[in-house]
Amino acid sequence: MRRLLGAATAAVLMASCASCISSSGDSEQRDPARARQFDVLASGENGYYYHPFLRREPAGPQAQSYALRTLTELGRDPKTSMSPADAASFRHDALETASLWGRDWLVPLRRAGAGDVLGPADATAVGKARAEGGWYVDSALGDDGDAARLGGTWAALDVLDAVDGLDDLPADDRATTVAWLRSLADAPASAPGGRPLDQSSALAASLRLLHEPVPATLTRVPAPRTDDYAGLTPEARGQRLADTYAYVVVQEAAGRKPAVDRGTWEPVLRDGAAELPYEQLYQLVHVLRAASSPRSLFTPVIERLEADRLDDGTVRDPDAYLGNPDASLFVQRLRALAGWSRRDPGLLSALDREEHAPDVSQEGAERLNRAALRQVTDGDDDAADQARKLCADPTVLPATVTEQNATVWQRTALTCTDADAPAAVPTVARWALDTPARLVAAATLTVGLADAGHRDAVPSWITADALRPWAQNPDRFPSVYDYALVARAYVLLGGPVDGTLRAALDRGITPHRGCPALPDLYQVGGGDTACDLKTTWAVWTLDRRLDGAMGWLPAGDQDGRKSGK
Repeated sequence: MRRLLGAATAAVLMASCASCISSSGDSEQRDPARARQFDVLASGENGYYYHPFLRREPAGPQAQSYALRTLTELGRDPKTSMSPADAASFRHDALETASLWGRDWLVPLRRAGAGDVLGPADATAVGKARAEGGWYVDSALGDDGDAARLGGTWAALDVLDAVDGLDDLPADDRATTVAWLRSLADAPASAPGGRPLDQSSALAASLRLLHEPVPATLTRVPAPRTDDYAGLTPEARGQRLADTYAYVVVQEAAGRKPAVDRGTWEPVLRDGAAELPYEQLYQLVHVLRAASSPRSLFTPVIERLEADRLDDGTVRDPDAYLGNPDASLFVQRLRALAGWSRRDPGLLSALDREEHAPDVSQEGAERLNRAALRQVTDGDDDAADQARKLCADPTVLPATVTEQNATVWQRTALTCTDADAPAAVPTVARWALDTPARLVAAATLTVGLADAGHRDAVPSWITADALRPWAQNPDRFPSVYDYALVARAYVLLGGPVDGTLRAALDRGITPHRGCPALPDLYQVGGGDTACDLKTTWAVWTLDRRLDGAMGWLPAGDQDGRKSGK
């Protein structure tokens, strides 16, 4: 029944997730399989691509709760070594969302070993949420009606049970809560067809936690029908699963065997084990476990969740990561470098949704990103016109470059170039080339001018001779991105690609290739093993400049290697 609050997540059940893939069918047929590695970066939340480092981030408290509950349900006994700082962050996020359900989401983390997320003091906090009538009030649900009160009460009692606080519940308080629950169970429901199943499940589960019998009036409700399942909309399928889960909770609380249609629900799990949102995955697993489905059915679920475990034992939730035009532009740049199609209806849909949203940002850089993304994805003339106006605006593309704003200028000029909008040659304030940061700024300016078609405008004080000691020593730089920019600038300025440079490139870049599901992307470096789109862009553009000599571009690339700048 956790749908009483979970309805806010708006997750929907799907028979398969083929429609989740952002790139088009035509593109998939034309491009090699490696071209589809970007599909894992397509956001299920907004349709844009997200930066790969997010895949190192754990799921939020609610999704984390369902993932860990599912692993426990399947006998995996998950453990976590979450740091105190991370535990405090999780706790803050959960309680900021909901005072009681937020705490309930933390119960699986506590049971997995993250003791700092929930403790005895929470029993006191839960007690303060108790109303005189015996129910508990959650900040996210309020105190208006049976649904909110039952939802808050189930969460409160579950939290008290987790922190060993139920035995300390004053006898009078316990008796009042039990009396209130029984009055609801015995009273006729006002809704047509009886009390909604999510309310019944909260009622039954609360009675079970208080070791009280569940009245037969709650258990007489039959299982939700499944004969019409194939004709339901995805949203209706999700609700049908939620209702079936609630029905199972009621029957289990009463000590009865639920009558579940395995013939309908088992294929749903087989088709959706790899893609369903964690809440629905948990509900479906719970339903089919209660129906005594074979253990082999759950193997793909275990494999998915274990594959999504992070080093500290928490679980990530890629479907919840938010994409943005910046990351999406880098994906399109990488596709172009590899000679893969940039046709992507999913991106165009994401752009349409954002641009029609009432709160869409009108900040110049973000408008330019959206215009460039539309231009490279769809060849939109209106987008190109908009980009040309923005790229002529000095508040968007700086007219003067210093060591402090070289990165902003280069990234903006690159976006202008993506959109077929000219980027004017800037005035450059000279700076010394005596530190790694200043060398990177000079290299950034050099590659930016080259990409904008102004290679002959590189200032005379930026020379291959000045860059050589740095290009031959990758250990001087904190990241692969910085080093790749310096090496590319060195080659652009005529630096020889000799054995010394090749050895340095091989040492400084090659070991950082690949992440799970992203075999051709490059890691940040400097101790950070997360893959990064802009780092990959820097490496691929360098290899393209070297006519593919280092083998960093994906196998099968043709056009990109032949047209290196």
